Amino acid sequence: MNKWILKPKPNKKIKNQLKNYSQFIQTLLFHRNITTSQKAEEFLSFQYEKNLHNPQKLSGMKKAVNRIKRGIDKKENIAIYGDYDADGVTATTILNQFFLQVGVKPLIYIPDRVKEGYGLNKQAGRYLKKKNIDLVITVDTGVRNLEEIKAFNKLNIDVVVTDHHAPPSKLPKAKAIINPHLDKRYPCQELSGAGVAFKLIQGLIKKLNSNKFDKNFEKWLLDLVAIGTIADLVPLYGENRILTKYGLIILKNTKRLGLKALMDCAQLNYKEKSITSEDVGYVIGPRINASGRMDHANDAFMLLNENNKTKARKMAQKLEAKNKNRQNSTRKIFEQVEKKDFSKEKIIIDGSKQWTLGLVGLVAGRLCDKYNKPTLIYVEEKNQIRGSARSIKEFNIINTLDRLSYLLLEYGGHKQAAGFTVSKKNFPKFKKAVLEIAQKEIDPKDLTAKIQIDYKVGIDEINRNLLEDIKALEPFGMGNPHPVFLIKNMEVKSIKCVGNGQKHLKITICKNKKNSVINYFQCIGFNLSDFSKKIKVADKIDIVFNLYLNNFNGTENLEFKIIDLRKSNDSK
Repeated sequence: MNKWILKPKPNKKIKNQLKNYSQFIQTLLFHRNITTSQKAEEFLSFQYEKNLHNPQKLSGMKKAVNRIKRGIDKKENIAIYGDYDADGVTATTILNQFFLQVGVKPLIYIPDRVKEGYGLNKQAGRYLKKKNIDLVITVDTGVRNLEEIKAFNKLNIDVVVTDHHAPPSKLPKAKAIINPHLDKRYPCQELSGAGVAFKLIQGLIKKLNSNKFDKNFEKWLLDLVAIGTIADLVPLYGENRILTKYGLIILKNTKRLGLKALMDCAQLNYKEKSITSEDVGYVIGPRINASGRMDHANDAFMLLNENNKTKARKMAQKLEAKNKNRQNSTRKIFEQVEKKDFSKEKIIIDGSKQWTLGLVGLVAGRLCDKYNKPTLIYVEEKNQIRGSARSIKEFNIINTLDRLSYLLLEYGGHKQAAGFTVSKKNFPKFKKAVLEIAQKEIDPKDLTAKIQIDYKVGIDEINRNLLEDIKALEPFGMGNPHPVFLIKNMEVKSIKCVGNGQKHLKITICKNKKNSVINYFQCIGFNLSDFSKKIKVADKIDIVFNLYLNNFNGTENLEFKIIDLRKSNDSK
């Protein structure tokens, strides 16, 4: 059973600081460590020009801008070296749009996930040399490619690195490196790859001072920044929050025919409603990612840069098909791993020769979420093992890989998500070491899933005013999660399972009150159909949920998205 934790309420002093806001907003701000009226105003108001940071505060920016400007002025051959995920593809598109605007057609190089793997590689360097490339600009990659950049240098190819991944203690000898983690002075340490690329564009536009850019050029790039930021799961606070907020507005009005076609194929009704971070995270991002997971990310890049409506529609349909294939294949791998017993271990490690490399990260994420255990899923190749890791917040997976770097061929990532490659020879030692570290350092208590509850709500508080307060806190995502509510003693009026495979739970609830109108609420629990065996009509239940406004066939209704539930007498 999941552990429910009701977060504390703000004290009298903090409430006084936040007295201009509702009790609900006061509580949510307090949970985000926002305890003064000034910080609350900064968080809840969005002023693009005022609140974005000067790109020159990023160390390496001046060197990068000067080297790129020289390349433009001298008409050098320039390549953009991207990554195959949604963050990398959007970051690549951002730079590509800039260069096209100044009359430069860059060579686009996105590595093949299976054949080349993540980051720069020496084979790519030799290819770019044959293409007479003088300057390579990386996006969303490069900060850990010491040997590869050394090889590029020997080929007389200059490299400018823009990246946001955790840097190593020893940096590559590039012409410039822009990475927010390298400069503690920069206010937003957690920019996405697309965010870093955008800051570079801001720096370049200011340096070039060209009449080729109208005043809104950079703002029309924000749809791409928002997609990269949300899809890469970086925290949505500070500058990321501003970029995402404005980016979602631009996304609704995007000029990109490829994005319009993609949203049409996914049946995302962007013309009649606002686009949310959930729309990006669950609809747009996965479809862009599907290109690199199932085939090559070039398809996604071409879609984002397509200017022909007919071609864009065909490309979007192709990505839609790939995404469906991705969903089916991911489910099959997940079900294979689920059949095995990992109950005695504090970490899940599993792999196969038959699995698809582009899907192991998704499978690892789903297993980690379901069992609340760090998870490493890998593909066994001819001479090496390549995999992805996902972890709980109590276990820093990139630190673990750092400690075992002597066994690895390459690796990289973040605290809770990483990729790794290890030789077959060293894999048994690596697996044993990971199991030992997990066994020693993970507290058994950490393996019990904890659901943090923001607010215990009464039936009379669930109304449009509460929904407006929730809206004021958007956009939601990492670092600013959608508010989690608890409501108790609700009566179940109906139960049914719905959706493909009857996997989703749909229930109607109400609370009988004397001399009061009875309010009925619809609840949906995705992949929670098992609860239909545990509760029945007339049961009293407690529900942990998110609250949404559901618009169906022109009718708007408040809807509970169930996170967890239990019978009222089972709650402590």
